Amino acid sequence: MFYIVEEALDFILGASRSAYPREFAGLLSGDKEKKIIKEVLFLPGTEVSGTSAYIRTDMLPLDPSVLGSVHSHPGRSARPSESDLRFFSKFGVIHIITRYPYSGMEDVFAYNRKGERMHLEVISEKDIF
Repeated sequence: MFYIVEEALDFILGASRSAYPREFAGLLSGDKEKKIIKEVLFLPGTEVSGTSAYIRTDMLPLDPSVLGSVHSHPGRSARPSESDLRFFSKFGVIHIITRYPYSGMEDVFAYNRKGERMHLEVISEKDIF
């Protein structure tokens, strides 16, 4: 199980809504040991469209707080594509996909490197242990 700080979740949902009908993509950053996602980072050269998002892995920072990725799907499916699964397997420990209409946790899905669903729980900044 991973945790996500409420402000980070709100940012992800807002960015997904703002990008719609295009995809939004970024990196998840936080505390790997405590399994807490605290913020979203953007990399130069990230490309998005209505059907895909491409993060330039050559631009990844040498930062141990980078936990994985996040991107939106403009439709009602949050199932990882074959391309998503290839990316997940090469980078990070958690990956989030949001789906339209980006209303709340019912539209947020977390996956591990193998594309298996993971439980994600929302916490408040003050609840970080």
